[in-house]
Amino acid sequence: MDTSTTPANISAMNGPQPSFRSILYRTVVTHTVTYFAVGVAASLLFGYADRMIRPDVAPIVRKMTDPILIASPLFQPLRAALFAVVFYLLRDVLFNNRKGWLILWCMLVVFGVLAPFSASWGGMEGMIFFNLPLGDHLAGWPEVFTQTLLLSVLLTYWADHPQSKRLQVILLVGFVLTVLLPVLALLTAG
Repeated sequence: MDTSTTPANISAMNGPQPSFRSILYRTVVTHTVTYFAVGVAASLLFGYADRMIRPDVAPIVRKMTDPILIASPLFQPLRAALFAVVFYLLRDVLFNNRKGWLILWCMLVVFGVLAPFSASWGGMEGMIFFNLPLGDHLAGWPEVFTQTLLLSVLLTYWADHPQSKRLQVILLVGFVLTVLLPVLALLTAG
């Protein structure tokens, strides 16, 4: 059997694969920043605050002023660390591969949005189990498709180009702001 074109061999020809520590660091920073930036933009563009206080939605969704919701960006590094474990296991397919970003994005959209194993709002099982109009399930798709696309493109580019200081600085500044803004909001609210 010819193994010269297997994903592991192709990526090995393109350079060394990133270490777990490298993938973890980049995933935590990139996911946290894209989660916050896209979430804020979507909230403003799509009127999430009004949607969350509708009588049919309010009993199951926190208000925008809820301290836990305000603090949600602070929990994203933990989620990102879980993602990083999987990304590391799939590093031969995701990194140093021209289509790595597309593979990652498809994986995130299919397993994380459209067909997760839980009955999640916006996913196929959620559409079956939640008694909400179809439009409510689809309303969050632009946000999650955009966030997962940005995460996929930025993460794979950064992992494949670790010497990119400009991207590193931009994302680190974004990460610091993403952590500081909710902390400031929580401190000034109480």
